[in-house]
Amino acid sequence: MKTNLIKFALLGIAATSLTFSSCQKDNVVLDPDENVDRWITVSGALMKTTAGDGDGGTKVFSISEADAINPNYSVKVFDEGTSVKSSRTARLQASADGKYLYNIQYTGDDGGVFNKYIVKGRNRFQADGAEVHTKNYVSDAPRWLVAAPGVGIAVRGTANPVVTTGTSPNFVFKERTTKTDIISLDLNNPRITKTATFDLALSPDEVAAGYYISRIDVPIVNKSGNKAYIGAAISKHNVNSFTINDKGLPEFASDTKSPKAFAKTLVVDYPSFDNPKLITTDKTRANTNGYRSTMQYIGTDGHVYQATSGEAKGTGGSKILRINSATNDYDNSFVFSLDQALGINDSYIETWKYVGDGIGFVIYNIAGEGGYIARVDLNNKTAKKYNIPNEATLNFRQMQNIALVGDNVYIVVTPVSEDGNIYVFNRKSGEMTVGAKLINQPGNRYIGIY
Repeated sequence: MKTNLIKFALLGIAATSLTFSSCQKDNVVLDPDENVDRWITVSGALMKTTAGDGDGGTKVFSISEADAINPNYSVKVFDEGTSVKSSRTARLQASADGKYLYNIQYTGDDGGVFNKYIVKGRNRFQADGAEVHTKNYVSDAPRWLVAAPGVGIAVRGTANPVVTTGTSPNFVFKERTTKTDIISLDLNNPRITKTATFDLALSPDEVAAGYYISRIDVPIVNKSGNKAYIGAAISKHNVNSFTINDKGLPEFASDTKSPKAFAKTLVVDYPSFDNPKLITTDKTRANTNGYRSTMQYIGTDGHVYQATSGEAKGTGGSKILRINSATNDYDNSFVFSLDQALGINDSYIETWKYVGDGIGFVIYNIAGEGGYIARVDLNNKTAKKYNIPNEATLNFRQMQNIALVGDNVYIVVTPVSEDGNIYVFNRKSGEMTVGAKLINQPGNRYIGIY
C-alpha cells in the first residue's frame, strides 16, 4: 500500500510538471538567453597602480544585439563580468560570429598560454580545447591576431645586439638585425601547427644609417591564402653617439631627430612562413604594427588595406595604404590621408575597422590628444567625423577591437573611471545611435567589443 501511494504521488508530480512545462512553453520563455543567436562580448581593463593603466587584468561580459543597441540597458563588466586569464591586459580576439573568444595571456607566470572560450552569454564563458603554450616560441608576451578564419598567428620581433667593428674606444656601428619568430595556431582544435624563426634586416643603406626593426605585429593571411602580412615598427640608432657600459661594450643612443623610415611590411609564404621579404612604400614614414588591435584588413576587392601610425608631427598624419592582391606589394597609386579627408593636422590612427565596400570606421587622436571617431570612404577619399561626448579628453590608446555584426558597427566609448556608452553606427548609411550604457569603476576603462 505504501509503495503504491509513493508511485501515485510521483506520477502526480510528473503530471503537474508536464502541465507546468507546457504552460511555460506556450506563454513565457524560461531562459531568454536560449533565443540569442549572436552574443556581443564587451571587455574592460582594470587599473593596477595608475588610473587607466589597464594592467590589473581583464573582465568580459556578453550581451544580446537587442541589449547592445538599447540605451536603457546597462553593462556592468567590472561588477558582473568574468575575469579572463592574464597577468596584465589580456590580448583578446574572437571568431567572426562571436561564438568563441580567444586569449593569449600577456606576461606573468602563464604568459604566452593560449585559451579558447565558448561564449555562452552574460558572464558564462566555457573553456574549450587544450591550453596551448606559446612562450618557448614567441615569448610570454606575443603579438597575435585571428589571421584567417580558424587560424591564429602569433609573432615576436627581438632586436639582436648591435654589431660593431673596431676596438674600444673606437667602435664603429655595423648593423642591428632582428630575430623574428612566427607560429600558427589551429583555433578549431587548439594546437600549434607551424613555427619559424629567422633574422631580418633592412636594406644595406638603412642598416648602415642605424635603422632596425624593433617590433612586429598584426599578422593576417591574404585572400588567396598563400601569403601572410606582418606589420613592423622601425627604430633608429645614432650611429655616431655611444657610451661604453660596464662590460666595455658600446651602447648606441636612439635617434629621434632623423626622419622615420618609410612604411614597411614583412611578407612570408603561408602556411610555410618561408621566403621572408620586406616590402616598402614611400607614401608615408610610419609604423604598420599598430598597438593592441588589428590595423590591416582584406578588402571587398581582395586587396589589403593597412592603417599606419607613429607618423612624426608635421608629416601629414596617419595614412591608409593598400597592398595589391596580385603582386603582394604596396600599390603606390593608392594612399588615403586622414588629415586631408578631414581637413586636420597630425592625425594618429589608434585603431580602425574595415566594414566592406571600401568603408571603414577609424578611431584617432590629433597630435596625441583626444579621442575621435570618423567614417572613411576609401574609394572616394572622404571622411565624416562624428560628435561624441568628452572627445577632447577621451583616450582610446588601449582599444583592442571594434565589432561588426550585420550592418551595425559597435564601438565602446568611456573616459577612464567614468561611465559611457556603446555607440552604434550603420555601416551603409553612416547613421550613429547611442546604445547600452557602460558602467565604469574608478581607474578602469572599457577596451573592446567583439
